[in-house]
Amino acid sequence: MTTPVEMSRDRFDPSPALRELAGQPGLPRFTSVFGPARLAVRHEDVRAVYGNSVEFSNGAQTRLQGTESADVGFILGYDPPEHTRLRRMIAPEFTLRRMRAIQPRIVTIVDSALDALAAAGPGADLVSTFALPVPSLVICELLGVPYEDRDRFQLLTTRQLDFAVPLEERNQVGQEVAEYLRELVSRHQASPGDDLIGELIRLYGADLSFAELVGVSHMLLIAGHETTSNMLGLGSLLLLENPAQLAVMRDSPDAVEGAVEELLRYLSVVHFGLPREVVAEVTVGGDTLSVGELVVCSIVLANRDAAVVDDPDRLDLTRRATPHLAFGHGIHHCVGAPLARLEMAIAFPALLRRFPTLRLAVPAAEIPFHTTGPVYGVQSLPVAW
Repeated sequence: MTTPVEMSRDRFDPSPALRELAGQPGLPRFTSVFGPARLAVRHEDVRAVYGNSVEFSNGAQTRLQGTESADVGFILGYDPPEHTRLRRMIAPEFTLRRMRAIQPRIVTIVDSALDALAAAGPGADLVSTFALPVPSLVICELLGVPYEDRDRFQLLTTRQLDFAVPLEERNQVGQEVAEYLRELVSRHQASPGDDLIGELIRLYGADLSFAELVGVSHMLLIAGHETTSNMLGLGSLLLLENPAQLAVMRDSPDAVEGAVEELLRYLSVVHFGLPREVVAEVTVGGDTLSVGELVVCSIVLANRDAAVVDDPDRLDLTRRATPHLAFGHGIHHCVGAPLARLEMAIAFPALLRRFPTLRLAVPAAEIPFHTTGPVYGVQSLPVAW
C-alpha cells in the first residue's frame, strides 16, 4: 500500500509531499484515504472545522468505513444531541480528581514494566516490553478487561486500524472486537465491578443501551492503548536521538508536564481526526465548502503552524506552553486526555531514570515505523543499556 499523503511522514516530521500540499492556499483538494476531500492544515482552520458541529458532521465516518460502528454506540461517529448525552456520562470518569486517585496504580504498573524490561535485558524491544504493556494494563484495569485478553485485543485493534488491510477484512476484525466486547459487557451487567463499565452500568443503566455500552467500551479500549503506546515508543526514540532534551525529561521534575505537551505537539501521533462532512455551506480558510464535501484535518501540520508556534520544527521540552491539537478540539476533544498525559508524565521520567545509559541497539535508520494506520509510531524499538 502506498502511504496516503495525509499519513506520510519523514521520520518525526511531515513529509515533503504533505508540506507541498499544505503550501497551497485555502483548503486544497486532494485524494484522501477516504476519497476526494479537502485538507485543512493551518491551526486556525483545523480549529474552525473541529469546533463547528453545526456545519460539519462526524456521521460520515460510518458510511466511509463501511461499518456499523455508529450503530453500536461508537461515540466518535455521533453528532449532537446523541454525542452530548453520551459524553456527559463518560467525561466524569476522566476528571483530574479521578486521575489522581489512580496515579499510584499507574506508578506500580510502570515500575513492574521496568522490572520486566530489566529482566529481559540488557537489550530488549522497548515497544513490546514497555510502550505497549503500560497503557494496555492501565486501560484494562480501568475498563475491567481481563489483562490476559490483552494480546487478543491488541492484535485485533491493530489490524482494524491498518488501512493496508482490505476493508472487508477490517470490517470482519471489527465484528470480532464487537463480539468480544458484547460478551464483556454482558458479564459486567450481570455483576458490575468497580471499573468504568461497572460504574456506567450502576449510574446510567436505564439510560445507556447495551449497544451504547459496547460502543463506548470499544472506543475507550482502542483509544486508551493505541495512541499512548505509540507516544511512548515514538517519544522514546525521539528523546534518545536528542540527549539534551532527554536530560530535561529525566532530570527536571518541574519541567515534565510541559515536556509532555511539547512531545504531544511535536509528534502528533494521530495524523488526522475523523473526516468531517459538510452538511451546510460554510467558509473556512477563505474557501467556500459545499454540502457533501469531506474535510480531513491534518493535526501534524496544524501543530507545526508558525502562526501559532515559534520555530515549530524545533523540539524544545522547555518551550513555554503553546496550544496544540494533539487531542483534537471541540466536542470531540479526547475525553481520555488527562489519563494519557498522566501516563506519559509518569512513564517517560521513570524509564529514563531507571536506565540512565539507555541507547538504541541498532542504527536509527533501521527502526521500522507504522505507515499504514491513522496512528503513527514505531513497530519496534531495540534498545540496550
